[in-house]
Amino acid sequence: MIAPSPSRPVEIVGGGLAGLGLGLGLRRRGIPVIVIEAGSYPRHRVCGEFITSLDRETIAALDLSPLLETATEARSVTWFQAGAAHLVHPLPVPALCLSRHYLDHRMAQRFVELGGELVTHQRGDLQAAEGRVITTGRRPKSASRWIGIKAHFRGLTLRDDLELHLGKGAYVGLTRIEGNRVNVCGLFARTPSTPSKQSKRSILFDQLNRVGLADLNQRLQVAAGDESSLCTVAGLDYGPAAPTDGALRLGDHFGLIPPFTGNGMTVALQSARIATDPLRAWSTGQCDWPTTVQKVHRALHRELSPRIGRARRLHPWLLRPQRQRWLVKAAGSRLFPTRLLYHLLH
Repeated sequence: MIAPSPSRPVEIVGGGLAGLGLGLGLRRRGIPVIVIEAGSYPRHRVCGEFITSLDRETIAALDLSPLLETATEARSVTWFQAGAAHLVHPLPVPALCLSRHYLDHRMAQRFVELGGELVTHQRGDLQAAEGRVITTGRRPKSASRWIGIKAHFRGLTLRDDLELHLGKGAYVGLTRIEGNRVNVCGLFARTPSTPSKQSKRSILFDQLNRVGLADLNQRLQVAAGDESSLCTVAGLDYGPAAPTDGALRLGDHFGLIPPFTGNGMTVALQSARIATDPLRAWSTGQCDWPTTVQKVHRALHRELSPRIGRARRLHPWLLRPQRQRWLVKAAGSRLFPTRLLYHLLH
């Protein structure tokens, strides 16, 4: 009797949600995996920290249920413009609110418990190679005009489960997370007047004032901010999906969805679920590498690209004051198709 050949290892470059999610999915199927991460755990990331429309198939495939137990539920959202609430609507499906500081750490711990090899403080090779999956987050774009800022606050009372504030070339989301904290995360358009360097303490407040969100700024000023949680990111690219060059990319490295959808964490985890079975087939010798890459990319484009494309087209309407006023007017006249838009974007 011929003994089965050992499974080939999968190398994952990037230990965020997509990378760790894929590692969990593969280890649950007995596939050897190494995850290479430039940072360490726990750590903060610029993220809205709420998960919308995460399907049961993905939760089961990656065994996420125990890791999501501490998440709080959000059932409705209020949209604000110029400090006033203009649109309140329920979410068709409750969102799960959970910090990346907690979730990434727990996923990393679980990956190691399942026998995965986790290497931190090391940058992996981003060149296309057989058995290598790139999940390093966004594809940086030096010419990008977007800045992302995130911080946690205590003692901040929300006016709804989720708040979305529209500013001039910006929007900011507020989410209640574990530990009686509120995550404040904003996307801001960089302008010629934006200072190239700002103090860590003032950057969020300065940006809120610049984009006309003084009311929100005042609320945050009297709350207790956690300065260790404050982080920023630039070079955000909301362009088309990554080119096909033989590399297998997942999560934000495949395609970055605008953050107002609250679907970024879901897309990352779903991309991991999509890639799990094809990579298991490659690892066990049932499929060659070019075919595996092709299968995964086809599935990603089929399931995720339409959603990312629709969000990208709606994105400018949330950033330009004239279009914001149109949205507010439509909402006031009950013409705003919130449920339809939700299903198109999720």
